[in-house]
Amino acid sequence: MKCYICNESNFIKKIDEYKLLTEEDKNTFEISGIYKCSSCELGFANPMPDRNKLNNFYKNVYRSPNRPPYFNSLKIEDIKSLYLEDKNLNYLLYLTTFIEFTKIKNILDFGSGFGDLGFALKKNFENINLNSIEHDKFCSEILNERGYKNHLSLDDIPEKSLDLIISLHSLEHLDSLEIFESFRKKLDNNGHIFFEVPNSTKEYFTGRAFDSPHLFFFTKKSFEKICAKFGFEIVNFSNSSYSYKMDNTFQSDAQKKYLRDKKSFLSKSSLKKFIPNYLISLRRYLIKGKKIDNPERMMWFTNNTGKNCYIRGILRKK
Repeated sequence: MKCYICNESNFIKKIDEYKLLTEEDKNTFEISGIYKCSSCELGFANPMPDRNKLNNFYKNVYRSPNRPPYFNSLKIEDIKSLYLEDKNLNYLLYLTTFIEFTKIKNILDFGSGFGDLGFALKKNFENINLNSIEHDKFCSEILNERGYKNHLSLDDIPEKSLDLIISLHSLEHLDSLEIFESFRKKLDNNGHIFFEVPNSTKEYFTGRAFDSPHLFFFTKKSFEKICAKFGFEIVNFSNSSYSYKMDNTFQSDAQKKYLRDKKSFLSKSSLKKFIPNYLISLRRYLIKGKKIDNPERMMWFTNNTGKNCYIRGILRKK
């Protein structure tokens, strides 16, 4: 067993068992544990899942309705409105602080999901072209409506054609880090990568409810090592989002809700089928209104507190 960055085996040590989100995940994630390189601070699952099973998981299972942690609604209009959530406005503010988008033409959202951030950027900068790589069948309709050109793989994109690659909570789902070499080839000279992933320090692993479907576990040091290996420099690096304690609570609540809904014939997710759409929309509006005066909203806009559970950064191709 070797580190995916330094390719050394002398610094590898098992740090914990791998925790599954749902019982159904056992078919895909037959993993014995989480290992970490003490030199690079990179954590990784071992053994890595079969790639065919992994591809099927992300195409058909990951964002299926009412699966944690997303609990996506079956209603397209509900999903499309989420681009105005605080976290996406935070991304927009952070990214436009460091990059001059009047000079950006081609963007790739790698593992885009529904493409919220690109959609928000396009509303402010009409000059950009939106590309995505997203195999999830639940996302295709919205991506198409939002003007994305969705590609099957990076091979479909010409070399040096991209000005910016966005990867939000996608890198930890991969089974290889060679993606950074592919990113480098597709980026124009001085092109950028914007990423956010869980901040997988020792505190991260304490109290977490599950690991799947994450396969890599990053820290600031591991990204510094990645940049050195693949030819990038760090423009900005920040700790972001809410606390580890709150993240653990969200994980635990999501897992419990899933198990509870499975056991209950008349779960909330089942009842949604019988509730008129306007009532659901009204409820969402009232919840949003309450959140405006909620002090906990500040956590999405306060970085580098020392307790943030995510890390984000902007990398530039050397």
